[in-house]
Amino acid sequence: MYARYRLVLKEMAEKMLDSKQIAEDIVQELFLNLYNRRYQIDIQVSLRSYLKKAIKFRILNEYRSSGVRNTYRREVNAQYTLASSENNCYDFEIKDLNYSIQTTIDGLPDKCKTAFLLSRTEDLSYKDISGYMGISVSTVEKHISKALKVLKSNLIISDFSIN
Repeated sequence: MYARYRLVLKEMAEKMLDSKQIAEDIVQELFLNLYNRRYQIDIQVSLRSYLKKAIKFRILNEYRSSGVRNTYRREVNAQYTLASSENNCYDFEIKDLNYSIQTTIDGLPDKCKTAFLLSRTEDLSYKDISGYMGISVSTVEKHISKALKVLKSNLIISDFSIN
């Protein structure tokens, strides 16, 4: 059955879809589906008519699916374009904020800075930081608390705030 009807169905699908690859995929899926349902199918017309009708339905489903995909793709592109234009407005503000944060962190005392960076950039627990730095957990808490207070106070001055 596959050898006999594959080329006829593929040519029919290619004419309707203008795509060899999609046509081949649709024909392959049709025969695979027929094979998987071979015990449940009861064909009342000629096999050729059944296969032509089945391929037409699959092509219509492909048109519907491609329409949905194209609509989704256009919406995603429109949203991305909108987001990109909005993000350009904030680039300067983000750079300024990052500069303010980095300058503030650089101004912290060494141990305070180390504890804060291990906590925030390395995601280490206070216990791990205390073991790494050779200080108590309460000292780590004090260093990080101090760093956060300094950041909060400096960012309020630079038009940014952390709550």
